[in-house]
Amino acid sequence: MPRYVSSQPPTDSSWCQIPESIAQSYTSPRTSTTGTSHKRARDSGVKLGYRGMLDAPGRRGPATDTFGLRIEAMLSRKAVAFWRLVPLTIAYFFAGKFGLSLAFVNASASAVWPPTGIAFAAFLVLGHRVWPAVLVGAFLVNITTAGSIATSIGIASGNTLEGLLGAYLVRRFANGRRVFARASDVFKFTVLGALLSTTVSATIGTTTLSLAGYAAWSDYGWIWFTWWLGDAVGDLVVAPVLVLWSARRRLRLSRGHVVEGVCLLAALAAIGLVVFGGVAGQPLTFLCVLPLLWAAFRFGPRDTATAIALLSTLAIWGTMRGRGPFADQPPSESLLLLQAFLGTTAVTSILIAALVSERKRDEAVLAYLASIVESSDDAIVSKTLDGVVTSWNGGAQRLYGYSAAEAIGQPVSMLVPPDRPNELLQVLTRLRRGEHVEPYETVRVRKDGRLVQVSVTVSPLRDALGAIIGASAIGRDVTEEKRAEAALREATALRSVASLAVAAAHEINNPLTVVSGEVQLLAREGRGGARWDERIAAMAEALERIREVVARMTRITRLEQVEPLKHMPEMLDLKKSSSDPDR
Repeated sequence: MPRYVSSQPPTDSSWCQIPESIAQSYTSPRTSTTGTSHKRARDSGVKLGYRGMLDAPGRRGPATDTFGLRIEAMLSRKAVAFWRLVPLTIAYFFAGKFGLSLAFVNASASAVWPPTGIAFAAFLVLGHRVWPAVLVGAFLVNITTAGSIATSIGIASGNTLEGLLGAYLVRRFANGRRVFARASDVFKFTVLGALLSTTVSATIGTTTLSLAGYAAWSDYGWIWFTWWLGDAVGDLVVAPVLVLWSARRRLRLSRGHVVEGVCLLAALAAIGLVVFGGVAGQPLTFLCVLPLLWAAFRFGPRDTATAIALLSTLAIWGTMRGRGPFADQPPSESLLLLQAFLGTTAVTSILIAALVSERKRDEAVLAYLASIVESSDDAIVSKTLDGVVTSWNGGAQRLYGYSAAEAIGQPVSMLVPPDRPNELLQVLTRLRRGEHVEPYETVRVRKDGRLVQVSVTVSPLRDALGAIIGASAIGRDVTEEKRAEAALREATALRSVASLAVAAAHEINNPLTVVSGEVQLLAREGRGGARWDERIAAMAEALERIREVVARMTRITRLEQVEPLKHMPEMLDLKKSSSDPDR
């Protein structure tokens, strides 16, 4: 951008003259010496066929026609890209003219150079391919103001390289387009995008003016510093607004939010007019912090950047009119104070907005994780290394019976049975030493005094430096699992007993058949009288009972091989009947 304007620019511009023959080739209508235009050749191809196009003198064949279509498509794409760059060029041009109007000290000094922020935002959002628009816009700003073509090209090149370098550094080291989402990235943007990259334009521009004779070498340092500071302020004030508003994010249009936004805008305008409009007789610059803090805490980085831009406009307007806290100083000092105020205010406000936004995101993540912990069916309890409960979720309340208000702040040893006094101490000691604690099963005491079997997984809790500051225990009720395991073990034992019973039944059946047959023979002989018959009948009844028991054992054992738990009651009944002395 033009900083120093001399009344006697160099007159030797023969180096940039274009030969007349070349100029005529670009200004005169294009003609073809080998044939008709593309449209006529295509029409002729329809009438004569491609063979006729090849044979007809001065007409193009299919290969030439295809090549022409490709050239036409390529030119069409370039035309579309060109018209996309035009709005950026226009925006840069008018922003440059507006920036030059802020040079109230002299033509070399501008409090803020908005095109720097526009170029940086364009390169960061749209990519490096838009550099022709920035280059042309910067060239037009300079060539239509003062100076020669050479100085305009040099300054435009510096402005373009400045934006390219700033966008590259931010994209490489500061999270790209999301640079204003975190405070650390905002700091990197300030250093890399606003302070470092702007040295390129200041160096190239000041050197160009000095070499061309528009500025004295003795003023090189002052010109460079003024140039650099104006570009840096342009980056800090303009770039955040454009980058943040380019992101596709839904607007909060609730009634309360809109009313609060209108109140913020009114407060910002009122404070800006009071401070920089000459209403107050005393310097009240510190009041400008209030609406910016309001925007940072309530609206986020995007609206904060917008508030900064509006406040900067009021500050520049008031200072140019000789009002405000900076107008009483000499022009050069007034300019520096205004630039320092704008830059410091912009950086501080954006940093605070990023910190608040980052904190809100962290709180949302923590709330989400807390909801997961709270909705878990497992008991999740955290405690200090001294065994004091620090957190207690809903699963812990359901498992142990204590509410969070009752448990937090109490020793976790209230859950440990009296017969296990050293269990918790041993676990915490191992955690304090940094040892890994394997999951284990134990018994805990509920609030109502009942014992519950739990499976416990213990993990250490660490602070930001990695030091162990506590422990987190996840307890799961395994009482029903233990009951099922016990039932399964009993069923397995009964199955083994039944298998033995089947084997015994086979061993008993053979001699039992022999004894039964002998008893039947004795009963048929009937030689013992009434007493004899009674004994034979008792023996036959006892043999029949033995046969029934063996048959039941065999039947139940076969069923147990298919569904062991289902027929467990019958097996228990059989066990009871077999142990009954009356039977």
